Amino acid sequence: MRPDGLTGRMHWLRKMAMSLTDQALVAGSGFIVTVLLSRWLAPKDYGAYAVAFSIFLFIAGLHNALVLEPMSVFGPSAYRSSLRAYLAKLVRLHFLICFPLVGLLALVGAGSGHWLGSGTFSSSALWGLSLGLPWILFFWLWRGIAYVDLRPELAVRAAATYAPMTLILMLAFRWLGWLSPFSAFVLQAAAALITSAVLIVLTWPQLSSCALPSSGPSVLGRHWEYGRWVVVTAFVYWLSGGASYIIAGFLLGMSDVAALRALQNFVLPVSQLMAATSRVLLPWTSARFADQGIPAIQRAIERITLLAASAAGLYLVGVWLVGRWLIDLMYNGRYIEFSHLLPLVALPVFLSAASQGPAIAMQAMRLPVEISLGYTAAAVVNILAGVILTRYWGLIGNILGMSGASLAFLVVIGYRCRVRLGRILPERVAAT
Repeated sequence: MRPDGLTGRMHWLRKMAMSLTDQALVAGSGFIVTVLLSRWLAPKDYGAYAVAFSIFLFIAGLHNALVLEPMSVFGPSAYRSSLRAYLAKLVRLHFLICFPLVGLLALVGAGSGHWLGSGTFSSSALWGLSLGLPWILFFWLWRGIAYVDLRPELAVRAAATYAPMTLILMLAFRWLGWLSPFSAFVLQAAAALITSAVLIVLTWPQLSSCALPSSGPSVLGRHWEYGRWVVVTAFVYWLSGGASYIIAGFLLGMSDVAALRALQNFVLPVSQLMAATSRVLLPWTSARFADQGIPAIQRAIERITLLAASAAGLYLVGVWLVGRWLIDLMYNGRYIEFSHLLPLVALPVFLSAASQGPAIAMQAMRLPVEISLGYTAAAVVNILAGVILTRYWGLIGNILGMSGASLAFLVVIGYRCRVRLGRILPERVAAT
């Protein structure tokens, strides 16, 4: 029986708090790792790590499209009573996706030194990514199932293992002299694999154990039907933001990539906050849409947009006010000459936060094609404007390209959300 009224609100607030705690632990450890890398690695090596991490985010977007996001939609609904069998299928799907990509990354890593020259890009970053990719995403999968089962407290317990383990390994590698773009991915993968084992022990016995439904589409069929558009979205999403690192790397150099990453470290907590809240809000919005229809979606858009934009705005104003001092403190004097660019770096994140309401609504209504359309517009702006502006204005132009991309997504997704709601509401009224 679902809680309602004040009890229901407190129930969801507790789950939101658990989600934020989980994300704070995992993202906080990742934030500390990337800051320490920026202090301890040469700018060229840190730039190579940033480029490889951008590639990781691209692959993670594909994995999210075919595994994690469909799981957030179908897990609480179609497979609620058979989560154990459902998860077993997803684990196999995870490795079917990851292992071919690992081989491709290894090949690219082997050839990158020849193609780009050893002075341009460190191929060890791609080697490390190829080893770490399956296990980092495996951890993401098990964290996701805790949210599907609406028990984020299990994810918090796992995150409380992952965060200190990552930092301990980081310090150990530094002390042993092993720290490099390669080992940075390996140590995160080791922490993820150990923590995944903890999550399996905590989660597996609690999952519902009924067999999968014998009728209807298969798990793979459902995921592909939903995720095929999300795959396109993942690709254009990466082009709308992550590709900026590649553009900067080719047109400017690894040291400028390192500076860009160092600046974006200050706004990453906002992105992590949005990811944390969406883990709870997407299943919640999906369930409310199934039960209450369009009015619930309209209320959700207003609340999510207000929450995300307000939180992002307050945080980014604070970072802007003390940004120069923070750069000097965090990076030990490095990158301080780029501190004047912090407001520009913050702008795309605020625009992305303002788009969370309509974006989550489109996902809950199972309309990923609209998300894809929004990011396609953003990708076109980022690639065209980003290349031209980076070529003539350097790092400032690169950041302006990202800002234009975020604005394009906000405009398109807001417009398409209003169009879709305008079509569905008369249909619902006519049906009644």
